[in-house]
Amino acid sequence: MQKSCVRVPWVIGALLALGSPAYAQQAVTLTDTSQTTTLTANVSEQARVTVPAGVTFNVTNVSAATAAASASVTVDTIVLATATKQLRISLQGNAASFTPPVALSTTWSAGDVTWNAPAWTNATGASGTLSNAAYTAVATCAVDVTGCLTTGLVFTLGAKPAVKRAGNHTLVVTWKFESIGT
Repeated sequence: MQKSCVRVPWVIGALLALGSPAYAQQAVTLTDTSQTTTLTANVSEQARVTVPAGVTFNVTNVSAATAAASASVTVDTIVLATATKQLRISLQGNAASFTPPVALSTTWSAGDVTWNAPAWTNATGASGTLSNAAYTAVATCAVDVTGCLTTGLVFTLGAKPAVKRAGNHTLVVTWKFESIGT
């Protein structure tokens, strides 16, 4: 009879080298339902606005005021902090005067631009004069509305007989939309 000898350390080492150990997974039913998480939607005051990209005054007589075509302003999806707050729409010139087509030529000042107080849906319009020093109200939306709009905002450029250069006289303006009240 022959005896065979098996080396145990070699067999264990070979088994360990073949792969990693396996783990069993098991679903466990939890009876503890006292753990909670609060979900919070932090909503800021907001609105979606549409304003004219440009307003053109087609000046054919510098000695007479020139009205631009009616402009539309739309504000919708208004979300304010309380039902008594309102949204105010204002306008300010970015410079004291237009930039003339020829440097140092006479041109219009920001204050030469005015606007009417047209009918608004869900707002009260205000006529005004453009200023580069402060914002001037254009309209105030009614309380607790989700939108307000007009299609009849008319800007007028005052007469300026001293203007002697043809071409594009330009001025950039900034719109301001703010919540007011409590």
